[in-house]
Amino acid sequence: MDIMESQQIAEEIDGYYIDLESQIMQNIAKHLSDWGQSIASDEWQLRKLAEIGKLDREHILLIARMSGISQTAAIRMLNETVEKSIKTIDRGLQKAARDGLAGIPVAAKKSKDVKDMMQMYRKQTKDSLNTCCTTMLYKANAAYVGLVNDITREAHMILSSSATGVVSGVESRQQAMVKCIRRFCEKGIPAFVDKAGREWTPEAYVNMCMRNTAKRVADEAQDARCREAGVNLILIDSHSGARPKCAKDQGKVFDLNNGSGYTQDLHGKKIRYYPWNSSSYGEPDGILGINCRHHKWPFIPGVSVQRYFPTEDMAENDRLYKQTQIQRALERDVRKQKRLCMMYDASGNEEAFEEAAVKLKGAEKKLKGYVSDTPGLHRRSDRERVVGFDKRVSAEAVAKNKKVQKEVDIKKRNDKIKAELSEAKIKGVPQISPDKIDVSKFTFDTAHINAEREHGVSRNEAERFIKEADISLTRWNGRFVNYYGPNGAVYVDTENNNIRTAFKKEQFDEPTLKIREVAEKYGIKKD
Repeated sequence: MDIMESQQIAEEIDGYYIDLESQIMQNIAKHLSDWGQSIASDEWQLRKLAEIGKLDREHILLIARMSGISQTAAIRMLNETVEKSIKTIDRGLQKAARDGLAGIPVAAKKSKDVKDMMQMYRKQTKDSLNTCCTTMLYKANAAYVGLVNDITREAHMILSSSATGVVSGVESRQQAMVKCIRRFCEKGIPAFVDKAGREWTPEAYVNMCMRNTAKRVADEAQDARCREAGVNLILIDSHSGARPKCAKDQGKVFDLNNGSGYTQDLHGKKIRYYPWNSSSYGEPDGILGINCRHHKWPFIPGVSVQRYFPTEDMAENDRLYKQTQIQRALERDVRKQKRLCMMYDASGNEEAFEEAAVKLKGAEKKLKGYVSDTPGLHRRSDRERVVGFDKRVSAEAVAKNKKVQKEVDIKKRNDKIKAELSEAKIKGVPQISPDKIDVSKFTFDTAHINAEREHGVSRNEAERFIKEADISLTRWNGRFVNYYGPNGAVYVDTENNNIRTAFKKEQFDEPTLKIREVAEKYGIKKD
């Protein structure tokens, strides 16, 4: 198993805990779904706190189910990593031994060093994952209690600060819940608290543990085989986008015994090697440090080939590294918005869900655009997945976003229409796709419309013109509302409940023609 395969398995394992975090957060949101009950916030608070025992039992079942699966996968990862790493170097060690360039190592399955090392790392891995589970259980319960208390406190503050006094207890609790869930989602459920008091997310902690464990297991298994064969030189691999401290060490050959000098490869090429203690090894952000993606390989003089080379273009390397970090941050934002959608859905808050759905689509668009515009990057759907954000929730989020986007597009269109009407000196307050009024009980001024003005419009035609109207103008402080449609226009006196005038399209005057020109330009339909 190469280092990238180990990396993929590490991501698979941290995925269990990312999913667990989402399940716990979704479950907490479900316990808050009755925020709409017509009871005082203090009574609601007591009811919610009384559910902590039930919540704890539910979380224990979730954690127990996942823990067994994740630990089995982790041990499998260790076993496969050791097996693959030993196979990777044993052929070269055996050839070197036949050529008299190295000693003959014992059979891998009989190596005491490998067995002792594996026993230690199996226990260490189980202990790390158990610590993660214990921390998440404790932090989940604490988060729930804190969330209930925060919602209650925020609800009281909203009620007391309401200037109008029209905000109800239910409404204040809804507002408080939206605010507090958003805050809760930002923080998540910590999986580890370090000595400095910093809280690590399940993704960060488990991924770091598994990556580093996989690398250490592979490295130490190979070190054990090399010690048995008397090989002390190593080669650090290289990749684009390496961290600054890693970049200066990648591609080089080092001496684990801290010597320096020159050796040669399979083809007789002269290669310089450096003391291992001159590298950044041992520093958290150094070579083989926390979250480092490099690997070291044994270098056998006269047998190995230098396939990796030191970084020459440090500026280009730093640029690539920063680009990958930006992508990771954009992926986290997508997952955060998905969690918010999932939690608002679980708590039954449609308004907050709609807002989160819009932000989600914005985050996805931003990520897609960045990856598309940046050569060398690729979209990683697995990094965007959130358990609980299923097909139903996804479809609802898409529908809500389309609805809001349509409203945004309509507003932009309407603003353009109003601007053009204003430039044309059209008087009145315009309304696009206006609400139609019931004029069945209004009088119809046929004397003015037909006798005086000779428009030849019947009452039925006037009512139809109102129904067809796509633009209206309100004048005289709301007394008159003028309706303009493709076939005719109608002026209504709302104060006296009177259809004052009406005329057909053949009789449109210059201002009315301008109104129709603008309406047809933007293709107004009934929204």
